[in-house]
Amino acid sequence: MNTKKAALTVISIALKIVIFAALVVVLLRIGSVAYEYGHAVFEEEALDEAPGRTIPVTVPEGASAMDIARLMEDEGLVEDWKLFYLQILCSKYSDTMQPGEYTLSTAMKPRELMAVMSGEEVELPWEQQEEEA
Repeated sequence: MNTKKAALTVISIALKIVIFAALVVVLLRIGSVAYEYGHAVFEEEALDEAPGRTIPVTVPEGASAMDIARLMEDEGLVEDWKLFYLQILCSKYSDTMQPGEYTLSTAMKPRELMAVMSGEEVELPWEQQEEEA
């Protein structure tokens, strides 16, 4: 009897260790993915190098931030609309983007895209080079 009880205790402890180790691995993986996504939200990366491709975009009247983020992905200005949507929400431009027609570039960083659609003047590095030439 004692042998069976000891064996069951050992198996129970081993099973608890395996479950605990699996939970640690899952939590580390979730943490890693969350960190990478969070880092990407605040990272300022353009889709292409300057001067990129120029793309005319029309933001319709009544478009929400989510609609604009989807439009930017559909037009090829951002890779992931969900990431761009989070960038909008975390920026000062979340309530200032306006409907209208814009000429945007794949070399523009997310913040520059938002600034242009908010009516701000954005000085782009490749435009400065053209003026100097």
